[in-house]
Amino acid sequence: MLVPSLARAQSKARETQCKGNVRQIGLGIAMHVADYDYYPVYNVDPTLSSANTFWPTALEPYTSMRWTNKLYTCPDYRGLSVNGNDEGAPLGSYGYNANGTKFTPSELGLGGVLTKVAIEDSEDLAEQNMLRIKESKVISPANMIALGDAHLIWSPKSLTLELYGINLPKDNYSGMGLLDINSRNAVEQQGWPGRDGVIKATLKRHNARYVLAFCDGHIESIPRDRLFQKTDDSLKRWNNDHEPHKDLLNRFP
Repeated sequence: MLVPSLARAQSKARETQCKGNVRQIGLGIAMHVADYDYYPVYNVDPTLSSANTFWPTALEPYTSMRWTNKLYTCPDYRGLSVNGNDEGAPLGSYGYNANGTKFTPSELGLGGVLTKVAIEDSEDLAEQNMLRIKESKVISPANMIALGDAHLIWSPKSLTLELYGINLPKDNYSGMGLLDINSRNAVEQQGWPGRDGVIKATLKRHNARYVLAFCDGHIESIPRDRLFQKTDDSLKRWNNDHEPHKDLLNRFP
């Protein structure tokens, strides 16, 4: 009887550590917003650079940590922690609610609409809130997901070698710096390559729960099935206007 009790206690300790990580990263986001009045762009902010610069880099002045440091690694995570580059997104433990309920970059999440382009007159677009999500756009901060445990994807070892130059002995199941309802539903649908491995790896993390930080700074641990429900109340928590936008969900069989 002692063994199951010890396992539960250890699992709870890991979840507590993850909550501490997520709380600190969420605080970094809040400090960024306080300084700039907008949320970090998921990928590159065209007004600053044409290189791929992902959201954790924008938080370095506030967290004093980089993407591959311990702060960004949940103790229940078994995937890769790798910096992003011009070919691939960062692989790691935590994910940003960049897109809301839309399958592509949008003004509904926190990550901005145009996140990987360098264009002329981008300052004008920024003023129109097309590139950055201003604090005022988040209608209900206590009900808006900011970040948390990333949804996982299947990363074949051949692709990991091609994109990141890392030669692994086997395939892996990693996050990509993103917490996204559409991408998650895609990789977990019947027949999707790597689906079984993705679900198995996800179920092992916090007993199938996701640790999340909301825009007001509070932390929740939510069962995976409840987090990704398609009810109006659940979908509202993905979007900064606090509307469900169910029609924007990608339709998977």
